[in-house]
Amino acid sequence: MRTTSTYLLALSMTLALSSNVANAQGAKAAPAPAKKAEAKGEDKKVDISDLENKYWAPKDTDFSVVQNRTYTKEGRWFITPQFGLLVNDSYSSGTVFGLTGNYFFSERYGVQLSYQKSNLKNNTATNALATNYSTGVYPDHDRLNSFYGAGFSYVPFYAKMSFMGKKILYFDMAITPVIGMTNYDQMRFSGDQGKSAFTYGFDITQYFFFNNWFAIRADLTNHWSSQNVVKYYKDTPHNLLEGDPAGTKSNLDTTFLMGLTFYY
Repeated sequence: MRTTSTYLLALSMTLALSSNVANAQGAKAAPAPAKKAEAKGEDKKVDISDLENKYWAPKDTDFSVVQNRTYTKEGRWFITPQFGLLVNDSYSSGTVFGLTGNYFFSERYGVQLSYQKSNLKNNTATNALATNYSTGVYPDHDRLNSFYGAGFSYVPFYAKMSFMGKKILYFDMAITPVIGMTNYDQMRFSGDQGKSAFTYGFDITQYFFFNNWFAIRADLTNHWSSQNVVKYYKDTPHNLLEGDPAGTKSNLDTTFLMGLTFYY
């Protein structure tokens, strides 16, 4: 009997231990459904392989730069009073005043009307010759009087830049082919004579915008024309009188102008 009781006790303990082991194994197996949840999460990932392929492509015409412009030009009128210098005249120096009007069909294209009036005089070198009338070496030349013309503006560049790390400046750069008329003076000892010549050229313009109605404008204008030069003095050795033709020259007038642009 004692042996039987001992056997029953051992059997009971073995069954209890087996039950605990089974419960522990069941508890460890419980996380298995998480893999299923992870698998479901993988289905929600976005496939970006096409976008990566386009990013690394050597050339892609499907993309273009898009910028929100703070100050727009499209459908607006511009008026600019200007002041500057004639920078490339070998015989004269002085100032140039201008007035330019623009209208822009879009941010990229527009039209322009411009007028310039010069106030020039002999430079230092020419004055040195002009005071010695006996030599007759005063240069035969023409002098810019005024210009008026029209052009078509193309704006390839628009950008933003930091000013002293405190303010953002917005600017455009425009290229404007122009045609028009140049009024010039044929220089003569007894009195100048006015003439006109057809003119073509191109202007390079930079706008710096400050608000919705005001900008600073800088222009470098380049105008070519064919001008007739006459004798300033009588040229006795060559039997030429004052005002007789002394040749024709292809003339380039380059001016640098600054102005205040008002647009609406």
